[in-house]
Amino acid sequence: MSREIGTELDDYETEEFLRNRGLGVLGFARDGQAYTIPIAFAYDDSDGRCVFRFLMGENSRKREFVAATDVASLTTYEWRKRDDWKSVVVRGPLRRVPDDDLAEAAALFSDVGEETALEVFNKPISEYETVWYELDVRELTARGQFPGVK
Repeated sequence: MSREIGTELDDYETEEFLRNRGLGVLGFARDGQAYTIPIAFAYDDSDGRCVFRFLMGENSRKREFVAATDVASLTTYEWRKRDDWKSVVVRGPLRRVPDDDLAEAAALFSDVGEETALEVFNKPISEYETVWYELDVRELTARGQFPGVK
């Protein structure tokens, strides 16, 4: 007997949460190995995609896993307390943003806000290769628990 946790978010709640969240964990898989990274993202509800700006060094593990992953998974969540949380898991193919869509992707990403574009690198960002990717939303799970709702 399985008991579902929380309640399903409706489409409006889900899209609003993805548009406003901006930070998550992106998961890749290669040869039975998983690899996850914390990442800033922008959600484009008009095209059903999440946009990412990858900064990659010469020996980037991220580059290897992106190339080998057929279906990526993005998880974003907000936890306030046991009965007050939301989470969204998005799954789908991950691919480079086409050259003719780079300006739109960068503009969409800039709307996420400066506070989510964390600089956690050992060198200046200018020393890394910037590559834009998008996750095509094919599967989406959105749940939450709200105070007073069982």
